[in-house]
Amino acid sequence: MILLLGRIVFFVGLLITVVSLIAGFTLLYMNIQNWAQFCFMAVPLGFMLLFAGLSTNVLLEERSNDKN
Repeated sequence: MILLLGRIVFFVGLLITVVSLIAGFTLLYMNIQNWAQFCFMAVPLGFMLLFAGLSTNVLLEERSNDKN
C-alpha cells in the first residue's frame, strides 16, 4: 500500500514539476510575470514530492537476491 502511495506521489511530483516549468517559461515569455513567478515557486514543491516518492520506492521495493 505504501509502495503504491510512493509511486503516486512520484508521478504527481513529476507532473507538477514539468507543468510548472513549462507554464512558467511560457508566461515569462508572454510577459505575465506574476503568474510566471507563481509557477516557478511551485517547482520546488513538485521536486520535493518527486524525491519523496522516489525515496519511498527505492527504500520499500523488494530486492531480488543474485546469490543462488
